[in-house]
Amino acid sequence: MKLKKLAKIRAFTLVEMMIAIAIAFTILGVTLTSSIALEKSFNSVDNYFATHMQQIRIVDYLARDVRRGFSVTSSLDKQTVTVKIPRYIIQAADSDATPSTIGTPRSPRLAISSGDYNINYGTATNQISTVLYQISGSSILRTEDGVVTTIASSTDNLIPETVDVELANTEYTTTAITFKPISVADRNGTVVYSTAYLRNRRRSL
Repeated sequence: MKLKKLAKIRAFTLVEMMIAIAIAFTILGVTLTSSIALEKSFNSVDNYFATHMQQIRIVDYLARDVRRGFSVTSSLDKQTVTVKIPRYIIQAADSDATPSTIGTPRSPRLAISSGDYNINYGTATNQISTVLYQISGSSILRTEDGVVTTIASSTDNLIPETVDVELANTEYTTTAITFKPISVADRNGTVVYSTAYLRNRRRSL
């Protein structure tokens, strides 16, 4: 009768176990570090494009109001903008309102003053709206006749800088809006420029 030989049981030595554990921890560390770096990168990109969309929204709102406006006034720090806009539609509280004209467009008329050609839609106080753009905390607010609308909100102030320029035959504003990305401290690469002409304001040639 022959006895079967038992198979030899093999195992890792202590040195081999230590090397395997070290390699596993290295791979895990690299994977974890890469995941964190990718997450930060995705967050930075998402923040950048979300804030950039807010820049475009500010430019759209401001350019629309400037094109409709009679005048644009910027504060000394160039971060508060006031636009005077005619009320194109006759409202019940207007001094020139009658039952048949309420809700109808107000007729424009040409006014010449000191060589300036302006298109007026009424000069009474209740026929002109005042629109104010200003920074409040981390938001940019648009206020029209006491009604406040939040145009943009960000973890860092979107800073608009508006300059009113008069040429020989027209008037326009240039606006630059910047923000500070969460990935870098430099905001110079985030500038969005806009130029809007006051359609109601023309000067003699």
